Amino acid sequence: MDEEKTYTIFVPEDNLGKFEAQEEEVFRETLIDESTREQFEAKVMVSRSRKEGYERVRLQGRGGFLSGEWFVKIVEREDEDEDEVTVFESMKLGDRRGYMLRSMMAESDRSKSKKETMTTELEKRLKRKQELVAEILKKK
Repeated sequence: MDEEKTYTIFVPEDNLGKFEAQEEEVFRETLIDESTREQFEAKVMVSRSRKEGYERVRLQGRGGFLSGEWFVKIVEREDEDEDEVTVFESMKLGDRRGYMLRSMMAESDRSKSKKETMTTELEKRLKRKQELVAEILKKK
């Protein structure tokens, strides 16, 4: 037995009557498949009555669902480009811990190096200032 699909479309609060008396209009909407929770963009037609090729849809506003029965026909599904998909490589917990420790140690090394550089620079400035003061005192 073929189970009927149900979708959800979110309707903006300031335009709750968006689909009223728009039977033949094509809209570009984000749909959510209720069974898989998949979200996708599609060009759709919305109707208050069941027609050939239409499936049940719930129109959700900010405070809840719009009353009455609604049906949607997916005219064209706009799938995402494969280029936009980012795949993250999973790592074992031990590998992640090792990475974290290595990055923390490297950060520690960088901070030590930075601290040494700053100390050396400050010592050079202090020495130069002391030399200038000594020269000024000799001239007096």
